[in-house]
Amino acid sequence: MLARRAAESHDLSSTQMRVLNWLFVGPPPVARSTTLARELNVSEPTVSDAIAALVRKGLVVRSRDPNDRRRHDLVLTQAGRKIASELSRWTAPAEIATSKLSRAEAEQLLDTLLLVISKLHDAQLLPVVRACSNCVQLITIGTDTRTYHCGLYDLPMTVSDLRVDCADHATA
Repeated sequence: MLARRAAESHDLSSTQMRVLNWLFVGPPPVARSTTLARELNVSEPTVSDAIAALVRKGLVVRSRDPNDRRRHDLVLTQAGRKIASELSRWTAPAEIATSKLSRAEAEQLLDTLLLVISKLHDAQLLPVVRACSNCVQLITIGTDTRTYHCGLYDLPMTVSDLRVDCADHATA
């Protein structure tokens, strides 16, 4: 509901908003329609329609790939960047609500959300997940202590350190 309201406030569909957001904070993969379709868990025609609408609205441009002139990357325009910046805060009401949780409640919520994300990924309902819970770099220490170790950064972690979306994620 929050995402839909945010998108509608800028005359965008929720898919168009997700494309803008992905381009704004996007992870390392190259911004192309086939990649976006997989990342956003929508069909290629759906993402192509969203991109075409964003191009018509002047929020996104196609830029030639310097290494392969047959390919085009997607780049936010200045107007697209401004709107994407505004839209990137659509989760603020949920963040404010969760900020009022105790540390134990917040850790329990994160633990539960990571479990749900993992189960949705296992059921192939979320094709792309970059959460610590399914990363080869995460090492679980003990069974009752709920402590972890990130092998990539060689750092100890607690539940509150776990990430839902990590640019350095390596699928298990």
